[in-house]
Amino acid sequence: MLSLNVFGRFQIVDQFGTDYSPKGLKARGVFALLAMSQGYSRNRVWLQDKLWSDRDSKKGSDSLRQTLVEIRRTLGPYEAALKTDREKITLDPAQFTVTYNRPASGEDWNDEHSAFADLDIADGEFEDWIRNLRMSFAAETTPQNIQPVRAVHTPTPPKPAIFFQCQSDNQPVSELVITRLMTLATTSLLDRDDFQIFPQTTLFETGGRAPVSGLSISVRAVTMGLVTHVAFAINHAETGQLYWSRTVPILLASEEAFVQECGTLVQAVLSTFRERKDQLSISNSAAMLAGHARDLIFRFDRTSLKDADTHLRYAYDREPRPQYLAWRAFLRNMAQFQHRTSAFLEDSISSSELVQEALRQEGGSASILGIGAHLEYLGGGSSRGSLRMAERAVSLDPLNAVNIAILSNTELVLDKLEDSRRSATTALSLTGGGEHRALVEFFCCMSASALGDYPTAIGHAEVALMLRPAFRAPLRYLVALYKQMGMIPEMENAILQLRQLEPDFTPQRFLDDDYPVTTMRRIRLIETIAS
Repeated sequence: MLSLNVFGRFQIVDQFGTDYSPKGLKARGVFALLAMSQGYSRNRVWLQDKLWSDRDSKKGSDSLRQTLVEIRRTLGPYEAALKTDREKITLDPAQFTVTYNRPASGEDWNDEHSAFADLDIADGEFEDWIRNLRMSFAAETTPQNIQPVRAVHTPTPPKPAIFFQCQSDNQPVSELVITRLMTLATTSLLDRDDFQIFPQTTLFETGGRAPVSGLSISVRAVTMGLVTHVAFAINHAETGQLYWSRTVPILLASEEAFVQECGTLVQAVLSTFRERKDQLSISNSAAMLAGHARDLIFRFDRTSLKDADTHLRYAYDREPRPQYLAWRAFLRNMAQFQHRTSAFLEDSISSSELVQEALRQEGGSASILGIGAHLEYLGGGSSRGSLRMAERAVSLDPLNAVNIAILSNTELVLDKLEDSRRSATTALSLTGGGEHRALVEFFCCMSASALGDYPTAIGHAEVALMLRPAFRAPLRYLVALYKQMGMIPEMENAILQLRQLEPDFTPQRFLDDDYPVTTMRRIRLIETIAS
C-alpha cells in the first residue's frame, strides 16, 4: 500500500517507508491532483488543463502520456496502482491512500506545513488550484479538523436542491398535466445545472426540513371541463418564504402553450436561484458558478466573456460536468463572433476541442448537442448533420430557448425558412426576461431577414441592441437592413456605431470571407451590400 501525506513535503512511501516519489514536478502534480479528487480519479482533459494549459490538445495529451510512463517506471512493484484508459486516470484505492497528518499542535504553522509544501509547478491553472487548496486548509490548525477520508475536494457549498410538492383533484387529466410538467421541467433543469431534485414526498418525510439548501416547488392542478388550472409557487425549502407564484389555465391539447408554461416555470426556478443564492448559501456551488457564467456570456463584452470562462473552469473543477466544457466552447465562438478573436481568454484551448470532449463524455445532453450543432454549422461542417443534432437537442429538452434558436439557424441554412421562423419565435416565447434574450432576438432577426420580412427583422435587431448596446451582430445586420429599406440616415448612424466598436469597419467588410456574417452570406440580404 502506497500513501501520500497532504501536509509538508511531497513524499509517496509504502508501508516500509520506501520512497516511490517521482522526480518530475508534473508527475508529482498528477499524483496531487488525483489524490484530491473524488475516487482518486480524473479525466485526461482535466489533468491536461491543470498541468499543460499553455499547450494545444495534442501536445498536452502527449505530455500527459509521457508523464504516465515516468510514473509507472518510478512506482516499480506498485505500478498497478496507476490505472488508465482512454478517458480517465485513476489511483487504485486498494493500493493507494491519502493521509492528513499535520504538524504537532505545539509547532507553529508555516509554509513548510502547507499542502504539498514543495510542489511548485509553473502553470497558471495548477497555481490557482493549489493556492485554493492551501487556503482551504490554512485556517485549520489542529489535526482533528481534517478527517482522513478516501477523497476530498476543496470545501464547497451543497448542491442546490429542488423539492417538488404536487397535488391534484385526482382526475386523470390533472395527474397527466402534473406528470408531464414535472418530467419536462426536471429534464431541463438537470441538463442545465448540477441540481439535486427530490420527489414530492421527501420534504414531508424529513419533518419539513430540507437536508440541503434549496427551493420547494408547489404544483397544484384542478381540471374543470377541458381546462386544467395549475397553481405554481416557489418557496424557500426550510423557511417557507414565498419567492414566486403563478396560476394559469392549461389546455393539454395545446402543446405549444403547455411547453411555454413549463418553460416559464424553469426560468422562474433559475432566476430565483440566481437572485437568492446568498440567502440559500449556495453562491459558490458549481451550479451557481456555471449559471452566472452563462449570464456573463450573453453580455458579450471581453471582460464578461473572460470572467465567464473562469467561472466555468471553477465549476468544472468542483463538479466535472461536460456541459460546462460545451459552454466554454460556446463562449469562444461568441468571442470570435463579437470580437473576431478569442485570444484575450486565458486558456487557449479551442472550441472544437472542448465540444468534442463534451460530446465524448456525454453525447445525450441537450445542451451539449445544441452547442455542437451550432459549432458544426459555423465551422463549415455538414449542414444536415448540424440540423440532426439540433433537432435531437430540442427533442430532449423542448424548454431550452438557446437550443431552439440554434435549431432555427440550422433550418434556415437548409432553406426551411418557415420552420426557421417558427422555431425562432418559439425560442423567444421561452426566453422571458433571461439574459440570453438579446441573442434570441438576433436569431429572430436572421429568420425574418431570410424570409424577406425586413421591417420585422429590423424590429428584432433594434430590440437586441436596446438590451445589449455593444452587441455587434444585430448592428451588422441593421447596416444591411436599413440599406435594403432605403433608410439611409439610420444606416449611416449604424455604420458610425459599428466603427466605434470596430474602427476599421466599412460595409464592404461584409464581403470578406473572414468577417463573421456566415448566415448573411447564405441569404439574399448580402446582395444589398454588393449593390
